[in-house]
Amino acid sequence: MITFRPLNFETDAARFAELRSVLSPKPITVQQILEWEEHFPRDGIRRRIVAVDERGILVGYNNVGHVPFMLPNSFWIEVVVASEQRRRGIGARLYDDALAFARAQGATRLECEIRDHEPAWLKFAQARGFVIDRHVFDSTLDLATFDETRFAGVIEAVQAQGIRFLTLADAGNTEENQRKLYELNKRNSLDIPGSEGTFPRFEDFQKFVFGASWFRAEGQILAADGECWVGLGAVGYFENTNSTCNMHTGVLKEYRGRKIALALKLLAIRYSRAWRDAAADRQRFAERADSGDQSQVGVRAGAGII
Repeated sequence: MITFRPLNFETDAARFAELRSVLSPKPITVQQILEWEEHFPRDGIRRRIVAVDERGILVGYNNVGHVPFMLPNSFWIEVVVASEQRRRGIGARLYDDALAFARAQGATRLECEIRDHEPAWLKFAQARGFVIDRHVFDSTLDLATFDETRFAGVIEAVQAQGIRFLTLADAGNTEENQRKLYELNKRNSLDIPGSEGTFPRFEDFQKFVFGASWFRAEGQILAADGECWVGLGAVGYFENTNSTCNMHTGVLKEYRGRKIALALKLLAIRYSRAWRDAAADRQRFAERADSGDQSQVGVRAGAGII
């Protein structure tokens, strides 16, 4: 018999992380789960319900909520069921519970992400009125075999234009500089095709970026024109997978077409290689694209079709 109850981190954290990892290209750790819990916005809304079998083992969960930097009345939703427990109606019950909660909070729009190597997941979402909005995928680069000589002179050519490169560690990881980096990140992010015009507040960004376990000030690689920061290549280190992730690369619109982004990518690779012996053995790039192998499919549903 399956029973349902609220998530309890004191007893459920490890299994919750295991189940949630099916949504990620790399394993999610308990540390990350607890970190996300700690950094959740103070005025955010959420609900997590777990499905438990007769042995007391978590076999599924839902996760639904809203944070201030989402569009008004827009909620995210996750529903995960252990593979051996699927096709028993557990996912449908978890979804219905999450939907009822979201509607009670005034939701008129739902968002979710699924892995595209599981066709049944997309079928489940589409049966409930969701439509594909975009495809997001991760690409990886083997640091050991990458040949930088193909790009010889790129960094120097950009520097010859008067652009200098530094890190947040070089500039000083002060609140003033964190705010400068935040504004650069915000301008670039809002200019991404498909952006909905929303971005986290500084107080939230400060928690889940500068306060994140993956954050390294020396991994925030900046391009500057005089005192103006015009480009960013952000690299995080993930200890559990011994890898780095190129979290963000962006250049202000008026500085594009000058190979600054390419130079930032190359510097990000150099930074990652510096970790190679004792740390990362691969560089991970998150990109937005129309297709990809085992990628994330973003789907949305409006109030009229839920």
